[in-house]
Amino acid sequence: MAVHLTDQTLGHYRQEDLIGQGGMGSVYRAVDLNLARPVALKVMHEELASKPDFQEQFQNEAQAAARLDHPSIVHIYDSGQDQESPYIVMELIPGLSLGTYINQLAASDQVIRLDETLLLTTQVAEALGYAHRKDVLHQDIKPDNILVKESDQAARPDEPLLRAVVTDFGLAKLKRGDIVLNEGEVVGTL
Repeated sequence: MAVHLTDQTLGHYRQEDLIGQGGMGSVYRAVDLNLARPVALKVMHEELASKPDFQEQFQNEAQAAARLDHPSIVHIYDSGQDQESPYIVMELIPGLSLGTYINQLAASDQVIRLDETLLLTTQVAEALGYAHRKDVLHQDIKPDNILVKESDQAARPDEPLLRAVVTDFGLAKLKRGDIVLNEGEVVGTL
């Protein structure tokens, strides 16, 4: 994977800190210089940027997620290309991935509480149900593609103040009629 440097500018977005890496790109905490607000900036890996199939898949991610408006789905603000670097600009979610959250608990001999598990699972299921009704199939749900942030309001009394946010629609498909996978075809993470 190619490493993009921090303190560079793509379009009107200044990259600051690397906050994540995936198969298609690196995600940075960045600043929208026009609106003076923090954003997450996903930049396609250089070795993939010259391949039309990967550019199409990257653009598909932006389009699929941008169609969705749900409190448990990351909001897409913009996408573009600066020189040879395609990028997607999205809401910056303060918090940890569910995978990191679970691992941190395990490191201190703890487990995720049942009420938290039920709440986060319900929120993810509601987000995926909403996406499916909008004909978007995520295809790569896993703990590292779910961010957990603090919520300022519980839906019910005594509910944990947490919100699950589904991210990384890199393998999303826009549903068009019946979807048929070839036998043995693997989509997403094993």
